[in-house]
Amino acid sequence: MSLVIDSEQIQAYKLRGSLPHAIESTWYITEAILNDVTNVPATTVSALALRSNYCTAFCRFVTGLLDSTQESYHKVSMYDKARALKLPASFVELRHEAIHGELPSLVVLRQAIQKALDWLQTNYWTQVNDEDIWVDADQSCSVREYMSTRVDLRNIVQRYTNLHVSVSPQREGDIDDESCLTVQSVLQVLEHPERGKQASAEFVDVLLNHWLLYTSSDNNTAVMPDARCNGSENGQWTNAIYSCWDPILRLLAVKRPLLLRMLSAVMIKHLTTQYPLASAAESFQELMLAGLSRIYTAPDWRKLYRQSGLNGLEIVSRCLQSPNRWTVRLAALISDSPHHVRVKSMFAYRICQTMKSLDVGSAAEKSAEKSADDELC
Repeated sequence: MSLVIDSEQIQAYKLRGSLPHAIESTWYITEAILNDVTNVPATTVSALALRSNYCTAFCRFVTGLLDSTQESYHKVSMYDKARALKLPASFVELRHEAIHGELPSLVVLRQAIQKALDWLQTNYWTQVNDEDIWVDADQSCSVREYMSTRVDLRNIVQRYTNLHVSVSPQREGDIDDESCLTVQSVLQVLEHPERGKQASAEFVDVLLNHWLLYTSSDNNTAVMPDARCNGSENGQWTNAIYSCWDPILRLLAVKRPLLLRMLSAVMIKHLTTQYPLASAAESFQELMLAGLSRIYTAPDWRKLYRQSGLNGLEIVSRCLQSPNRWTVRLAALISDSPHHVRVKSMFAYRICQTMKSLDVGSAAEKSAEKSADDELC
């Protein structure tokens, strides 16, 4: 059978529950390959982004496969588990190098990813039938509806972005006619009687995926999140995204409070996730931090997040349960906000100590330290 994977179909079934690891891995691997082979001329996606894509797909494939075979109470080495699965030992070695050492070269990764695809073809795809993988005919209507929903939302998001970057930028926070029309279009999709509650989750997913390849207003070029990890460009990129989307999100939060709760939950999840390739996700996590800071501290958002049932205390508590450079910075920003006096009184000292233990140096750290000192005085 062919290993050409329909990305939309995979995502449709993924929403319905967990997928077999082999199917999900094939999806990630083929997407990484397609990003590489369609990168002609080689200017759209940087070499670092390609290496990161390959490493992520390869590491998820190896780790998920070996973890699924851990049934004993006594830990079994990855090499032993790989041998039992007839998985080359070189896969385990490359995974270790990609996570703990330097990113392997593109030549090495391309060879490894092709071997991984060959292994999946031999050990999974040749042993199953289409009927064993996909849903039956009775479910095909809902799958088509899901795919239609996603396409509609993508078109709306892309159209609004294209319009925003093609005209003179509006003042941040302004709600113009186009913003209102875009919100109406989104709501028409979300409120369609046959599309159900999953449509809201789909909008959040489509929007965040669009931000991963955001078309910036200065060069009109799609960029991967690791393409702007350093320097002032990162702040300009973040400001451009929220200048574009802040009015839309505020209008949607008024109409559909559930949507804001979903967006906040997914953004928090991105902050608490420890990605194996930190550099590739750094810019995107910076974007998530900036967005959550807006939602929980900006005056324009104060009434909206409360109406949506969001709680600063719960968010800060969750951040401190999974402390890293991103979550602790968010906790410090919320604590320093005048809208969150209780957060400051309950968590300021703990935030300060956590930031020191993580050696997080930022303006937020100074705010946290000042808040903690004020509380102790």
